[in-house]
Amino acid sequence: MSDHNSTSTNATKNNNNYGFNMHQSVIAEDDDEPPGSPQPQPSLPTRQPRRRNTSPSLPMKARMQAPGLIRQPPSRQGSMHSVDGNSMMVRPPRRTSLPPPHLVVEPSEKASPQEVDIEAAAPANTTPASPQAVDYAAKHPRGNFTSKLGRITALFTPVKPLGPTPTYRQSAIAAIRYTPLNICLLFIPVSWALHFTHQSDTLIFVFSALGIIPLAALLGLGTEQIALRTSSSVGGLLNATLGNVVEMIIAGIALKRCELELVQSSLLGGLLSNLLLVLGMAFLVGGYRFHQQEFQPLVAQLNSSLMTVAVISLIVPAAFHGYLGDRLPQGEEVTILLELSRGSAIILILIYIAYLFFQFYSHNHLFLDTLQSSPSSINNSTSSLPIDPTQSSETITSHEYAELNTPTAIFLLVASTALAYETAENLVSSLEGLVAANPSISKEWLTLIIIPIISNAAEHTTAVVVASKGKFDLAMSVAVGSCIQIALFVIPLLVLVAWGMGRPLTLLFDEVETLVLFFSVILVKFSVEDGKSHWMSGVVLVAVYIIIALSFWNFPLTERLVQGQHLSC
Repeated sequence: MSDHNSTSTNATKNNNNYGFNMHQSVIAEDDDEPPGSPQPQPSLPTRQPRRRNTSPSLPMKARMQAPGLIRQPPSRQGSMHSVDGNSMMVRPPRRTSLPPPHLVVEPSEKASPQEVDIEAAAPANTTPASPQAVDYAAKHPRGNFTSKLGRITALFTPVKPLGPTPTYRQSAIAAIRYTPLNICLLFIPVSWALHFTHQSDTLIFVFSALGIIPLAALLGLGTEQIALRTSSSVGGLLNATLGNVVEMIIAGIALKRCELELVQSSLLGGLLSNLLLVLGMAFLVGGYRFHQQEFQPLVAQLNSSLMTVAVISLIVPAAFHGYLGDRLPQGEEVTILLELSRGSAIILILIYIAYLFFQFYSHNHLFLDTLQSSPSSINNSTSSLPIDPTQSSETITSHEYAELNTPTAIFLLVASTALAYETAENLVSSLEGLVAANPSISKEWLTLIIIPIISNAAEHTTAVVVASKGKFDLAMSVAVGSCIQIALFVIPLLVLVAWGMGRPLTLLFDEVETLVLFFSVILVKFSVEDGKSHWMSGVVLVAVYIIIALSFWNFPLTERLVQGQHLSC
């Protein structure tokens, strides 16, 4: 029996040297058997010629645990075995390193992936890949990112395959029935008739504003349908760009008429509207539909940094004007402000170009859409609404169904833009008469609150709709991406265009408006920096926007003077 114990102990030591935890099947003597009966000896693995396992998909630990070798038990503690009534502690294997190559005992047959327990071989701290990452990896192999053609092709690959293409008749019906606001399209010819017959400016402004709202919504529909045929990042850029069409039209008309304060107020009001109202409503609607919404935290932090840069470009001229304005010779401050604004505009445009390169080429994998309506989200009870089978089958789908075909969507964009330009020109021309006829209405309130809400109707609709569908990365790219485009591209571009037209447009905005924008950017940064949101965040953002709107209701009419001079064309 001492030989048997010695054999068992030596086998355990050999197993420890090999780096394997091998169970010893030791059978104690039975009292009923005769004393001279032979005892079964533990079998040791015979040394086989070394054979390389060519399976590249299995980790080293899984190959070592292939058939032919004894598996390692889950517990790392030493186990007790009874040998002839005596307890013996089997020391667990060393955790440091793998055995030397010349001591590895290979299995007699090549292990197949089906025979190896990958979960047991995988590290315990491995995080499983999300369904979106798995789908994207299946559609875009890793090799595609190493080629320029693969990167460009990925930009125009939709997240989900499209369903059947609608006919022209179906597309026309879908556009007509898109929103009940389409009834307001009847106000467009009314506003034109009032303008050409020189009627009341108040009526012209009201009917023009009512006519622009459905045009902005139809612009959003056409943009969304084209964005379905591209990736999430390209779709977000299209929604942000074409969603700003009405805003850019109004600012361009005001610049042509040399109403520089209207240009600045309408653009800064657009920033506030997108940051607080549009994003807040997306948080609110998405939070009602889903308990918690998730998006890329790295992208959210980058967007916050870009908005901070944009605000700094507005704070520096204001600080320069407030601190050094009275210390400079007469007339020199205007020249310095123009040079500072034009130089800053060029830098901001370069930053925006670098951002586009980052978004579409070098780090385009960060801008994938995170679908909140995935099966994992439903199983984890992320929806705050009761889930029924009908709702689940409707929400979770492997296809996107377009409402418009491509030619109809393009025609809708062109027609809506043309109608919006003519209607916006009537709206801008009637603004002065409206304020003169109604002294109780602040012009600053109209340009900072009302006009941006009208012009952002497309983005507002798009962001809320896609947030309700669980595409919150797309909603973020529409709302915050629109702000980035206005701050880093539209405003600097208008400064350079005004330079070419001989208009003294600067980045010196009203001090109160700049301060409000600064605190709004900080609030949004705190709301999105962790990559998660809920409906309460939406309530806070919308409430702050209402407070700002109330404060500018009684905002007095002020002239922005530089060393006592009014900037005029």
